[in-house]
Amino acid sequence: MSVLRPRLSRRVGLPLLAAAMLLIGTLVAAPSVSGAPPARVKQFIASLSAGAGSSLTVTVTNCGGPTLPPECSAPSTIGLGAVQIAIPTGFRPATGVSAISNGTTWNNVSSNDTAIEVIAPGGSNKLNPGQSLLVTFNVPTTSFATCEGTNEFRTKAWGANAIAGSDPFEIKSSQPTLVCSGGTVTGPNGQTETVSGDFDGAVIVTFGGAAPDCGGEQFGDLGNQWQVYHLPTPVTIAPGPGFVPHGAFKVSTSEFPLSTAPGGPNADSSWYLTCYAVPQAAPDPFVNRFVTRGGGLAVAQTVGGVLSWVGILASCADAPTPCVSEQFLTTGQPNPAPPWTPSANKVHIATRMDPGDPHKS
Repeated sequence: MSVLRPRLSRRVGLPLLAAAMLLIGTLVAAPSVSGAPPARVKQFIASLSAGAGSSLTVTVTNCGGPTLPPECSAPSTIGLGAVQIAIPTGFRPATGVSAISNGTTWNNVSSNDTAIEVIAPGGSNKLNPGQSLLVTFNVPTTSFATCEGTNEFRTKAWGANAIAGSDPFEIKSSQPTLVCSGGTVTGPNGQTETVSGDFDGAVIVTFGGAAPDCGGEQFGDLGNQWQVYHLPTPVTIAPGPGFVPHGAFKVSTSEFPLSTAPGGPNADSSWYLTCYAVPQAAPDPFVNRFVTRGGGLAVAQTVGGVLSWVGILASCADAPTPCVSEQFLTTGQPNPAPPWTPSANKVHIATRMDPGDPHKS
């Protein structure tokens, strides 16, 4: 059951002066026993990107490096030696597989109707902490004409040079996922993202990674509010193979438990703001510039190496797309009648985007 709040207006979510509280990855040291060796850390992240035609690439990164990815809780202490990528039913078979890390080609152990499996050649060519492996492959071109819902390329990894070997690694990111219209992806801490609309093909939904920043001085009091009240994990939506927009708006809906949200369990759902980024277009970079909350315009900012327009989204009642179309609290109610379950309350924020604009952060 849901309690529907009014859509955002200029009266909802008044700017709050608050101390900056940015989410940061926390390095947690494993407890140790005197004389015992420290516990080994085995963590990786994986992401999906689209290439030419029906080509896809899964990038596997061993946690570590000069800059620890925010999804990782600590750097891995061993190398990563084997990777398995499950192929969703509608995207089989995968062909033309290549796996390369730092110029070294990994052995293609198996590429069949169900999975891609690759291992590092020899014992000294494993993926060290901070290094990445790019696994590129082709799927049938017809896959994107018939795909539906959520399609995970579920990825596993091991420290051994063997599939399902010793030292299994824990994936700290969401699984690499393609979303056709109406699909839902679940990210960290119970946060979900649902993409709906009228388009062919698929979009790629990724939790974490590079994100825009709406907390600078140019955003004023709204920036202070956003720094405290925002999505727990940033979300990026990008075109997938076969993506063809049609006339209807697309809607990307975020839901996350209020109990784990920035700002705390007693926050009001209307206080949360969406910092949105869309890449600047060529040859006219201003074509994607949008109206922001308060009547301003998006500002130029580089996000993940891409020059983008960034700003806090206004209500759709106050501005054209992109904009926030609805925002309310879904209350936890496990039984047909009260009592309510406050710990199950979820913030629901829907962003309306132009047909050809699948980007959101």
